[in-house]
Amino acid sequence: MSRLGGGSSGFGGGRFRRFSGRHGGHEEESEPSSSSSGSSLAGATSLMGPRMGGGLGPNGYSVVRPDMAYYCFDVLYSHLYHMDPPRTPYFPNDFYPLFVTWKIGKDKKLRGCIGTFNEMELHEGLREYAVTSALKDSRFNPVTRDELPRLHVSVSILCHFEDGDNFLDWEIGVHGIRIEFYTERGSKKKTATYLPDVPPEQG
Repeated sequence: MSRLGGGSSGFGGGRFRRFSGRHGGHEEESEPSSSSSGSSLAGATSLMGPRMGGGLGPNGYSVVRPDMAYYCFDVLYSHLYHMDPPRTPYFPNDFYPLFVTWKIGKDKKLRGCIGTFNEMELHEGLREYAVTSALKDSRFNPVTRDELPRLHVSVSILCHFEDGDNFLDWEIGVHGIRIEFYTERGSKKKTATYLPDVPPEQG
C-alpha cells in the first residue's frame, strides 16, 4: 500500500486502497459508510443494477443476484419477530467481502450500513450483516418492526482490491476507496470507507 505524506487533525499520514463492487439490492464493522439503492423490486426491496465496474465472478458472471436482497429482508424479519431463520438461499455461497445497507422511506435516508473487508461465505455473511447493519450501526437507533414496510436494502459485493498510487488514483463510478490514517509513530488512527456508488451519489 502506498503511504501518503502529511495529514490533518494530528494524523501523520495514510494509506489508500481502491476496489470495485457489484451491488444488489453496505460499513466496515468498525467504521460506518454510506450507500445507496437502485431500481425497485417488489415491496420495499430495492436493487442496485450492474452499472459499476467489477463484481464479476471467475467466469465473468455477476456475483450479485436479486434474491440476495430478498434474503436480507427475510433474515431481518425473522430476527425482529423471533422466528426461525429463513431456509438456506439458492444463490452461490462463494467467499467475498460484503456490505449490507438499509435505507428508509421515499427519500431513502440511510438507516444502517455495516459490512466487512474479510471474505465470508455469502450465505453466512448476508445473514450476519443484514441484522448487524439494521440493529448495531452506532449512528442510528435499531430498526423496529414498524419500519419494515418502508425499508430498502442493498448488498455490495467487493472485489479487485488495488493499492492506490495516490489519493487521486481512483475512478468515480468504478472504484470504492478505503483510506487508513496513521499517527506520526505509524500506528493506525482512523479509517474511512466509501463504497463504489457513494461518490457519484454524493456528487
